[in-house]
Amino acid sequence: MARADAPTPMMAQYRRLKEEAGDALLFYRMGDFFELFFDDARIAAACLDIALTKRGEDAGEPIPMCGVPVHSAESYLARLIKGGHRVAIAEQIESPAEARKARGSKTLVERAIVRLVTPGTLTEETLLESSSANWLAAIGRAGDDWAIAAADISTGRFELVACGPGELASELARLSPAETVADGSVPGVRTRAGQGGFDSISGERSLKARFGLSTLDGMGAPGRAELAAAGGLLAYLDATQKGARVLLDAPVRIARSAHMQIDSATRESLELTRSAQGGVAGSLLGEIDRCVTACGRRLLAEDVSAPLMDKAGIERRLALVGWFHEDQLRRDRTRSALKALPDLARALGRLSAGRGGPRDLAQLRDGLSGAQELRRELESESERPAMLDQMLPLLGGHAALVDRLAAAIVESPPLDASKGGYIAEGFDEALDSLRAASSDGRRAIAALEARYRDSIGIASLKIRHNAVLGYHIEVAARHADKLMAPDSGFTHRQTLAGVVRFNSPELHEEAARVVEAGGHALALEAKHLEELTRLAVADSSRILSTADALARIDVAAGNAQRAAESGWVSPQLTEEACLEVEGGRHPVVESALSASGERFVANDLSLGRDDRLWLITGPNMGGKSTFLRQAALIAVLAQTGCFVPAARARVGLVDRLFSRVGASDNLARGRSTFMVEMVETAAILAQATPQSLVILDEIGRGTSTYDGLAIAWAVVEAMHDKLTCRTLFATHYHELTRLAGRLDALSLHHVRAREWKGDLVLLHEVADGAADRSYGIAVAKLAGLPPAVVARAKAVLAKLEAGRDATGGIAAGLDDLPLFASSAEPERAADPLADALGTIDPDALTPREALETLYRLKRLWAERGGE
Repeated sequence: MARADAPTPMMAQYRRLKEEAGDALLFYRMGDFFELFFDDARIAAACLDIALTKRGEDAGEPIPMCGVPVHSAESYLARLIKGGHRVAIAEQIESPAEARKARGSKTLVERAIVRLVTPGTLTEETLLESSSANWLAAIGRAGDDWAIAAADISTGRFELVACGPGELASELARLSPAETVADGSVPGVRTRAGQGGFDSISGERSLKARFGLSTLDGMGAPGRAELAAAGGLLAYLDATQKGARVLLDAPVRIARSAHMQIDSATRESLELTRSAQGGVAGSLLGEIDRCVTACGRRLLAEDVSAPLMDKAGIERRLALVGWFHEDQLRRDRTRSALKALPDLARALGRLSAGRGGPRDLAQLRDGLSGAQELRRELESESERPAMLDQMLPLLGGHAALVDRLAAAIVESPPLDASKGGYIAEGFDEALDSLRAASSDGRRAIAALEARYRDSIGIASLKIRHNAVLGYHIEVAARHADKLMAPDSGFTHRQTLAGVVRFNSPELHEEAARVVEAGGHALALEAKHLEELTRLAVADSSRILSTADALARIDVAAGNAQRAAESGWVSPQLTEEACLEVEGGRHPVVESALSASGERFVANDLSLGRDDRLWLITGPNMGGKSTFLRQAALIAVLAQTGCFVPAARARVGLVDRLFSRVGASDNLARGRSTFMVEMVETAAILAQATPQSLVILDEIGRGTSTYDGLAIAWAVVEAMHDKLTCRTLFATHYHELTRLAGRLDALSLHHVRAREWKGDLVLLHEVADGAADRSYGIAVAKLAGLPPAVVARAKAVLAKLEAGRDATGGIAAGLDDLPLFASSAEPERAADPLADALGTIDPDALTPREALETLYRLKRLWAERGGE
């Protein structure tokens, strides 16, 4: 006999599946709902803000439970994934009828986990950002060598990158993967445990099996670390997709030297693809994006994340942008054609993973047809750039597939494919016959309904259909007696509040014909869908090539549009280590100022062999940080293959870009603002090369004056003497200007400002020479510091400067100030009247307060002995 507290068969099945799911939340299919139990239910209910209920008992305790409808599960999955969870989908793999037939009337329907939904393995349109790639990254190691394998199964992209352990974080910052897996911990990288396969032997075997190869020489003979990473990635995909053959193109080996190296701190500082608030708006990407397709936006984000180092490759991109830039009509026609095209790559990704449907096939039909039309349009243009000529053949070659899909799929397929109706009439005679039989049967049922109304005399009689009873006759309860009579020819089926339902032999016969024909029609449509999907997936490599070509054309036309809007120019690329800019502007800041009706002040820059290090002084808010950032962004845009915001630009290729601008901390890792500043500065000093570009702002300001000045002094010397790279160094330490006397390649510059009638006027202009002073107190006044505090600061500054002038020491004269005086020395005699006068802010007084203040001053004067 079973124990009273033994789990029910359903709970036993659930626990088995939950053990297989591990730390993933288990979506357990029960009819039209996915149910969650125990801790999974508590977590999901909190994340989804849905009711937490109870169902039965386990070990004498109520079982927590929550659920979501199957038909809207994707929206809930999206919130769970965004909340950092993984979800295992446990589906019913047999129908209740099949279960009863196989194992008896009271048997449990068999369920199995059919997919593990994780952030890096999404393909559904509703779960993905259309404008962002969705990378899954796997980190592999072989001895001292490391590598990353990255795949976006929603578009088929697959990359292998060999790198050192200190370069992993930089490469992952470029990819910005949704999920990173590894076999064990990786220094400085947050990862999830993989599913095995992280060795070169497994990796080689998996790659050969995946792509049907006998040798990997055609892939460029990946190294052992790359193979280990690929093995781990493919094993994770197999484990999470449960046999679904997701879309993967042949892996491309990415040489790290092929693109500008940008670490994560620099990406955040420059806000390349995400602003400080975390969104695309306000970032460089958000500012330049004029793409009209989702695939174009994804490609532009990749371009900005990984500017090229190949001068010829950059110039090919610039030539294509220039071709669209020179002819607005050509640009507008191309962009209009592109705007109408669907996302080919992601439609193909869904079909490959078995999650697609008729609408995805229709997108392939329309997209490939539109690509062919665009090819004909562009081929009619004369004097095309070489890059475009290379891409045009990729836009065609799909005529047979397009014709097949055009004949098979209706113009606008229904959202719910389970009800059929997506195969076009005339494509299959047998299907048309079945549909006709089903339609004839429904007409016969409608005629039968009319005949019953007349013969029985019940005008409200209706023949209805539902999933439980099928076709049935329904009458109001008050008329039911007419059909209940033994000789009526009707059979009672169900009584509800207000209505009674019946069947009849004639209705049963006609319904059987409709159901049989309809069922056969649905099965035949499903067969056609499967065959058409197979044809499309078999052509995946060529379809992806077409999608890539469309994306590149969209990026070029979009970049040309952005350049035309603001008068940007094509940069001149050179191997020489220089950065020469005339009339340079910060694209994001200029756009923000323009929106508010203000004008951006453009500035020139000339970094070369004889003046490769600019030391820039001047007031806060004067534009130093903007000037530094715009120089870096112009270099990024140039090597991305974009026009740049300037009147003229000559850009020497930058191999590594570093930005140490702004203050931040990392308290979670025990790092203060100054510690973060020093860690980032140390990384620059260790990694920069003579071909790098470095921008540094206020190094050393987070510690004591002497320590900070000493650090800044030493960093400037190191940048000049050892690294010899192009450097912009902004500082408030005016003492550093003395270095110009002995550092040959250092030149002094400042942002201009004036004081006018006691107020500071910031000109935002960069001029030659050092600033005459810091203007810090003037800026403090602008910021709204109380007048008493500003006045006190001026007095302290005057004393400090007097001491410095007399002794040359930065802290000389401080002993005369009360704040720093020795406790053994007598303090200044108190003067209440003088103190009271010093605290008065006349502009802040009301008339009554002013009168009271006069009386108070009069009393103090009298107490002092005045008349």
